[in-house]
Formats: sequence, structure tokens, C-alpha cells
Amino acid sequence: MKKASLLIALLGMMHISFAQQRETALTTIGSMKVKINLNQATSLATITLMGPSTKWFSIGLSTSSMATNKDVITFGTTLLDQYFTSNGHVAPTTDATNNLTLVSNTVSGTTRTVVMTRPFSTGDAKDYTFTYAMTSLGIVWGVGPSTTVTAEHSTFGTKTLTFADVLANETFQLKDISVTPNPSSGIFNISKNDMVDIKTIRVYDANAKLIREISSFDTNNPSVDLTDLTNGLYFMEISNDSDSTVKKIVRN
Repeated sequence: MKKASLLIALLGMMHISFAQQRETALTTIGSMKVKINLNQATSLATITLMGPSTKWFSIGLSTSSMATNKDVITFGTTLLDQYFTSNGHVAPTTDATNNLTLVSNTVSGTTRTVVMTRPFSTGDAKDYTFTYAMTSLGIVWGVGPSTTVTAEHSTFGTKTLTFADVLANETFQLKDISVTPNPSSGIFNISKNDMVDIKTIRVYDANAKLIREISSFDTNNPSVDLTDLTNGLYFMEISNDSDSTVKKIVRN
């Protein structure tokens, strides 16, 4: 959370906005949803994929077909950095080097949400290179019949994602909240701006199993009591009607 709220207000009055990030909307494509965020300060792309928890799902970057050497991201039972080896409906091949970093993998109901990061440029010729100034990105997508990634897709298609600036005066979002202390002995406090609304808090274990869902709490000073849980790694999903974010937490 930025401290310079007065500066933000003044910039807003002068109608001046400085973009720090660019991102697409959370876009529905078939039975999937995709969102890509570009962070200029870190030169990292954050990619969110949502799809059926019982099936593999995949996107190919900067292409309108399954074309040779185009970059592919797939999740079946694990996150795979892949590429197409030929034109046509041929299963992609996994890269020798995985340049994707898994941030979170959670399941709610029948939907799996996978969040990952990757540098704009990895130096791998088979990886797509993001640029911060980009305005759109064509992708192909596919969803399989099961989590077996070698099985042919059941549904597939193409989509163009459009990027827009995330402005400095739009920082009051769920992703800007903090969970403290972390690690904690069991009580986790959620710090947020008053403009941020929280409706539901879900806690998952390291295997993405939902173990706690909370919808009744002090919205001004929300906290989560996990003192009854064993020590270890957990994921806290914080959501409202229009957005959600996942925080990695440690109970010690």
C-alpha cells in the first residue's frame, strides 16, 4: 500500500496518471479464463489461468494456430513450459528449461486457478518475449478430456487479449492488501485500504485442499485464526464480487 495518498490525489486532480503496470481483463475463453499482467518495474509477466480441475488446459502465445516453435503454457497435474514442434494438432513438447515460476495452484469447487510468473525475456528462443508497451496478444487455447496432457484436446480456439494501463490512482485493489505477521503462530491480520471490499476468505493447504471458508468477519479489521492447524504452508484466497488474490502464508 502506498503511503503517498496525498500525491495520488493531487495527480488525480491534475488528470495526470503514470502507468506502472499493464494487464488484460480476466478473459473468458471457452471453459477457461486468462489474465496477463505486465510489471514494468520488475520486468515480470504474471499469468493467471483458470480451468476445469479435472482436465488439462493450455494457451499458446503470439499465434493464431498450433505453429512450430510457438510458446505454450500447460497445466495438467503440474505446470509445464512447452512449445509446438510442428504445425497442426500435435501435442506440444516440454522445454528442457522451465522458465515459469508457480505462485499458486488452488481448486475451488470444480475450478482450478493457477498463477505463475515469468521474465519478459528469458533468453530462450522458444519462449515468447513480452514487451511492456504491447497493446494486444493473440493466443490459442485448448482444454483436454482429462489431466493427461498427451490426450488430444476436447475444445480449442483462438482469442486476442487486449492490454490496458493499471494507473497509479487505481492501486486500491485486492492484490495490494497484506497479510501479517507472516509467518505467524496462527493469527493472520489482513491490512487493506478502506476502499477495498472483502467478501470471502478461503484457506487451502499445500495440496490445494480447501480447509477453511470465512464469510463473516470484521470488514474493517479482518483477521483469520488458524491456531488450530498444524504448522506448515497454506494459501489464503481473498475475494470480493469482482476480484480475488492469493497470498502464500506460513503457520509456525
